[in-house]
Amino acid sequence: MKRRLWWFIIASMFVTIITLSWRPLAVQADYTIKNYDVHVDVAKDGSAEVSQEINYLFGDDYHGVYNVQDLHGIQGAQFEGVATRLNGGMTETARSTQNEANNTYQLTQTKKQFRVKLYRAVSAGDELRVAYRYRLLGVITNYQDTAELNWKIIGTGWDEPLKKVRLTIQLPAKNIKQLQAWTHGPLTGHTQVDKRNGRVTMTLPSNPENSFVESHLLFPTSVTATNQRTSSKKRLVAAQKQEAALAKAANAKRRRQSLIGKVLYGLAIVALVVTVLGYWWWLRRHPANSHQRPIPINHSFDVPTVQPAVAQSLWRTASPDTRALSAEILQAAADKELTLEPILGKRKPTVKLTKLAPITNSFLAHCFDKVAVRDELRLDQLKKFGEKDTKGRLNKWFTQWQHTIDEAVAAYQDQTNYRLRHIWLGFGVATTIISLLATLVGLLISPLLALITGIVVAILTGLIWLLAIVNYRKITINTDEGLALVNQITGFRQMLKDIGHFNTAEIGDLVLWEQILPYAAAFGLAEPVANKLAIDFGTATLAAGIGIYYPIFFANDGFDFDLSGTLSDSFSGALDASSGASSPAGGSGGFSGGSSGGFGGGSGGGAF
Repeated sequence: MKRRLWWFIIASMFVTIITLSWRPLAVQADYTIKNYDVHVDVAKDGSAEVSQEINYLFGDDYHGVYNVQDLHGIQGAQFEGVATRLNGGMTETARSTQNEANNTYQLTQTKKQFRVKLYRAVSAGDELRVAYRYRLLGVITNYQDTAELNWKIIGTGWDEPLKKVRLTIQLPAKNIKQLQAWTHGPLTGHTQVDKRNGRVTMTLPSNPENSFVESHLLFPTSVTATNQRTSSKKRLVAAQKQEAALAKAANAKRRRQSLIGKVLYGLAIVALVVTVLGYWWWLRRHPANSHQRPIPINHSFDVPTVQPAVAQSLWRTASPDTRALSAEILQAAADKELTLEPILGKRKPTVKLTKLAPITNSFLAHCFDKVAVRDELRLDQLKKFGEKDTKGRLNKWFTQWQHTIDEAVAAYQDQTNYRLRHIWLGFGVATTIISLLATLVGLLISPLLALITGIVVAILTGLIWLLAIVNYRKITINTDEGLALVNQITGFRQMLKDIGHFNTAEIGDLVLWEQILPYAAAFGLAEPVANKLAIDFGTATLAAGIGIYYPIFFANDGFDFDLSGTLSDSFSGALDASSGASSPAGGSGGFSGGSSGGFGGGSGGGAF
């Protein structure tokens, strides 16, 4: 019924979102790197003065951060210092010590790498800027026909994505007409070559974790004239051919991604249009059946003509719950199929059910068959059975019983209208899913297209959901007979809810109230009704005239018993068991894929 429909809707949307955004699971740290900025000043002697600034945003308490610089392929490094700024405050210079005090650092350096461990205590919500300064030696090689810098400025040692990345390389000369630069990394990056100022700037919105960004520069040897790292080999033509091949491959990949994105986007838009028009055309040709709603009854004193679980299901427009099941147990006691006996347990009271005749309720019948001992079933024993029921048998029996009630309720429902209400909700769900898909696919083409698509489909989806909700509420799912019965049940429940305003002894005798109590249990009103009966009739009269229920509701002062709650606990164990092209010529443009073999691939960092 309605509950299962909503579960289906929620599950469908959840599966769609997970499918579209799936990626391999990884342990995520409680911090993000919101800015990553590196400025490199190349000297004429082929060394490089590096200023590396990192902005961390923490979601938990940390002791500090660390940074690793790979030195393979160069001639060493000179670490110069580190400074910090917490939450936009004053910049503080960290001291080099071994005592792990706050705002101190420890440097470990070998020929292969140096590692800086900075002790700076932070708490959840803190933002910390860390600036490292160091000089790298021998980063440039002067060949016979060109000077070359080939450096993975961002290495693969970062376990968290780097956001808002900006890398700047400043050469020690201006107006370098033969300056060429290529960058290898995510294809969303961009390289700007400023020959006039002798500067190369690389930017990208985000660099994934464990991914490198490599810069490859070629320029005249006169720019680094005093560089002692030289080679008699010629390098220019080979390097240019290598980069041309990488740029060609990157541009081909971009074209393929662009084509795939456009095709998928077109298919998503077509699917959205077909879905909206198809649903609208079908719904216009299949209007709902009309039924006359009866005048509402404020209070009804007539016992419903259907069993308590059916009455509750009709009133709730949903499958029966555990309160309805407790009502069925009371009904079985009234029909002399079983007896109910309260038992004061060690921790809390329970009830013993003793079978007298064949049990009508299918759930109870299964419980007596599989759980009971000598036709006696204690609800605390049922709970223990449920906790060990790894096969979910209790859940299965309960669902089967719900289906029998649903079938009985279906006799009072207009199945055409019931199906139409589901179709209207399906209209909203289908539109939402395809709209989300179209927006996400738009990202493959451009963020602007995704934004425009998102705004348009959000308006469309909102209008369709508005129509779906209006029609869902407007369409009557009950037949004329069902509407009359629901009206009477609603008035009957309201009478039980307002029981304090009536004299129950004047409404009917105890035989009538014996029939009414199961319905009160189904609606969650058994306790106030029982209390009112005790006041109006007196306990002596109740003990003589309503002996079936007397031990449960009226005897044993201090015996607080909730039948539906106990039942719910008894099988909870079972229910819980379940843009821009790359430049081949080395000018400004997008990043290329692959690698040109630069040093620094093991660089990285993190927090501890």
